[in-house]
Amino acid sequence: MAEEIVLLEGGSRDGESTVVQEGVRRILAASDAPGLLEVYEADGRTATVGGAEALVFIHAGQLPAEGMAPEMLHAPPHR
Repeated sequence: MAEEIVLLEGGSRDGESTVVQEGVRRILAASDAPGLLEVYEADGRTATVGGAEALVFIHAGQLPAEGMAPEMLHAPPHR
């Protein structure tokens, strides 16, 4: 399956980039705030990251992490 580069805007992951499977339009990522998850959603824009085109995902809020299986989370690498 193909992958896409994603740039995160807002929230505790602001400015970080990561790679997701093609077609992903929502990411749940670990937050800096204990017990919370950061929610990012595609907004249709693109940006350049490291010379490559990336989809922009904007911060859409936070959710409690309670009950969320760790394998369901996306952990963007810090850049």
